[in-house]
Formats: sequence, structure tokens, C-alpha cells
Amino acid sequence: MKLYAFINSLFCILYGLYGVLMPAHLGKYVTGWTPDLLGLHQIRATWMSYIGLGVVIFVVAQKGHLIGLTKAIVFLTLCFTAGRFVALVTDGAGPTQTYQEIGVEIISATIGLLLLARAKRQAA
Repeated sequence: MKLYAFINSLFCILYGLYGVLMPAHLGKYVTGWTPDLLGLHQIRATWMSYIGLGVVIFVVAQKGHLIGLTKAIVFLTLCFTAGRFVALVTDGAGPTQTYQEIGVEIISATIGLLLLARAKRQAA
């Protein structure tokens, strides 16, 4: 579970840095539009929170609170997935990237759930 946490931490930090350092590129890649000045500020602020999340995951993993942390990572990952499903229902079929992201999120959440199930079996 610690490796799972560290991988998620690294992803959040690197993805956050991408948004903070290259918001125009990220805006174009993620949304298909180039953001204006306010949009750049919003992207930097939002993606800085990804960095913060990555740091929190890293620190909590170091402390050894892996069961609760893994549950939180799975929950947050599934929140992203739920948001994409809401978008598909309300906005219609999405581009290929949407379905790829759903796939990655489902795989990541499944790995977390399998780790939790293994930890529960070992504790019993």
C-alpha cells in the first residue's frame, strides 16, 4: 500500500507542477481551449492543490496510516470517475481521452481496493 500511495503522491505532484508551470498548455490539452488571464490564474490555483494533495499523501504514507490513506485515494479517484460519468450523461459522448481517463481511474481504484482486501485478509 505504501508504494500505491507514493505512486499517487508522485502523480499528483507532477500533474500539479504541469498545471502550475504550463497552465496555457494544460488548458488547451484538458479543455480544448486556450484560457484567458483569469483562466490561467484558476488553473494555477487548482493545480497547486494537486501538489498539496500529493504532499499530504506522501506525508501520511510516511506516518504509516496506509489503510485510511488508501481508502481516501480510492474515494478521490472514484470521484473523478463519477464526474466524468456525469459529464457523459449530461453533455453527451466524450472524446477518446475521456474514456481513457475513466479506464485509468478504474484500474487505479481497483488496485487500491485489492490492496485493501489483501490487508483485511492478512489482519484476520
